[in-house]
Amino acid sequence: MSRREILLVHNGASLVGRNACERAVGILRAGGYDPRPLSAATAQALSRDLTATLRDASTRIAAVVAVGGDGMVHLVLQSLNRLREQGVEFPFGLIPAGSGNDLARFHGVPVGDVERAAGRVLRGLESPERSMDLVHVTCADGSHHVCATAVCLGLDARVNARANRWSSVTHSVKYVAALAVEAVSMRARRYDLSWTGPDGACHVSDRTLTFLALTNTSSIGGGLTIVPRADPTDGSGELFMVSDVGALRLAWLFPRLFLGTHESLREVTVVPATAATVAAHGIPSEPRDAAYGDGERLGPLPASLKVLPAAVRVLL
Repeated sequence: MSRREILLVHNGASLVGRNACERAVGILRAGGYDPRPLSAATAQALSRDLTATLRDASTRIAAVVAVGGDGMVHLVLQSLNRLREQGVEFPFGLIPAGSGNDLARFHGVPVGDVERAAGRVLRGLESPERSMDLVHVTCADGSHHVCATAVCLGLDARVNARANRWSSVTHSVKYVAALAVEAVSMRARRYDLSWTGPDGACHVSDRTLTFLALTNTSSIGGGLTIVPRADPTDGSGELFMVSDVGALRLAWLFPRLFLGTHESLREVTVVPATAATVAAHGIPSEPRDAAYGDGERLGPLPASLKVLPAAVRVLL
């Protein structure tokens, strides 16, 4: 009887990703599985090939492992969610090999230690099933996405966009640098918000905000912890809001994020939400008014968000 396969999905153009994939192969093979690397020239081609492979070889595949950062996690989860909607589910594993590794850090997956990360995949396959919530996002252009970490919608989204243009800089460093650049000319935006709490109560508000995100895990930007108590297994996200602050006040408050004491500030509000809608108030959205999830651009505002409880089995 042939051994079951573990797909290792990676960016073939990334030397770090290729090396991590090669090192993981031996660990997974020693664990009794048949590792199968999968890469493509573009993200679009990789997504297409992954979905086709999962459909064609579903009975042979034991797990799908993202080898990379949060961007690769995001790509893999889109395919897994499409198949899940059709009634076919696969366990998801992660070997961190990217610049932004927020999901790995949250779950304690070793960053920079491929062998230990691959070992966690094997242990996960032998352990009782564990699942994680995802955040489903529908944007104004009709596109649909699922996200594992956080969906950024305010200045945090614009910072993300700028940071993504600096591909040669370490993710955590470039996020802070991008924030400094954006803060110089930043202006808070007024948003029409509605959200549903875990108790089913609906809340409607319009607020002038600097930062606005719905988080599933605790950090953004390669390790900037904004919601320390986030729990991706409780069926609810955390709506993180920072009111209108100027650049000087933001610079004064920013260190509190690293200390984990920012939630006590009057400018910061964190509320649980199972669903939310976000739109720019009273004016057409600007091109920069977009949603970013797992560090990737999703689409323009307005956006509708919904937490999908236990949406993916994880080997983390």
